[in-house]
Amino acid sequence: MIQFAQHPVAGTPRVGEYWPGQGGIYGGIMPDYDGHAPYHLVMSTDEAVGVTWGSYFSADSAARSDADGQANTAALKQCGHAHPAAHWAAHYQKDRRYDFHLPARRELDMLAQTLPDHFSRSAWYWSSTEHADHEAWGRNFSGTPFEHLFKQFTGRARAVRRLFVSKSA
Repeated sequence: MIQFAQHPVAGTPRVGEYWPGQGGIYGGIMPDYDGHAPYHLVMSTDEAVGVTWGSYFSADSAARSDADGQANTAALKQCGHAHPAAHWAAHYQKDRRYDFHLPARRELDMLAQTLPDHFSRSAWYWSSTEHADHEAWGRNFSGTPFEHLFKQFTGRARAVRRLFVSKSA
């Protein structure tokens, strides 16, 4: 399980505003899923275009969490298969922040609710959540929200990072 540093987060902006020093656009507070404490979700200002999820018919079952994109991304980086969307997100840097990841299905869904104008309506965006050995979950912003797509499908990716919501904040 991932441990979060316990510190208050001062100066939290309004949802949809750039968070100076935190590397991106503030997306809101991600609720507690799978025993994780709630956290602030910050989305990259940039996106990858024309990236695939990964290797077709290569199972990456350690990346099947619907809620923990950080763990999914770490598993995808270590598995030995190519995962262009996850690698792009994991190497994204902004405001001297280096702890970005490809969002899990629920993280991407929350951002779709809070920041819909920051996504292209005509594109699919990858989550870090695998569905099967040949499919992963993607999100569309103009029709059917989630679909499991072939891993070799070309889509887009956004990187996210999280900041623990301190009990004292």
